[in-house]
Amino acid sequence: MLNTESFLDRLQNLMDNNQLNATAFAQKIGVQRSSVSHILSKRNKPSLEFMLKVHEHFDEVNLDWLILGNKKSSPPPLSAEVPKELTSDLFKVKSKKEVLSEKQPKNEDLETEEVFQIIQLYKNGSFRSYIPKS
Repeated sequence: MLNTESFLDRLQNLMDNNQLNATAFAQKIGVQRSSVSHILSKRNKPSLEFMLKVHEHFDEVNLDWLILGNKKSSPPPLSAEVPKELTSDLFKVKSKKEVLSEKQPKNEDLETEEVFQIIQLYKNGSFRSYIPKS
């Protein structure tokens, strides 16, 4: 169970170490300022989504430390049986090096192709889609 007092101490420590006030911190992790203020004032408890956003935007933050205060912890053992849908190529995580080393289409091939759709993906999970007029 989450000890809210300890969590708030760790959150404040993280903000102080990165020299961020509540507004800058909220902006960095992609939440509303009021969310951070309500958590710091103990009006609301932090959601799992909030904690995951903190973990996602601060590489140095260990999720076990953030939630439980554990300095070192090992990840839970993986199940011996992995569902088939998670073993497909669609779900395999590739490193930046692997992605860059994959065969890319030649520029001359791209020049003859008509653009169908342009999609912008944002860190907060939102996206914008543009379909050029023909």
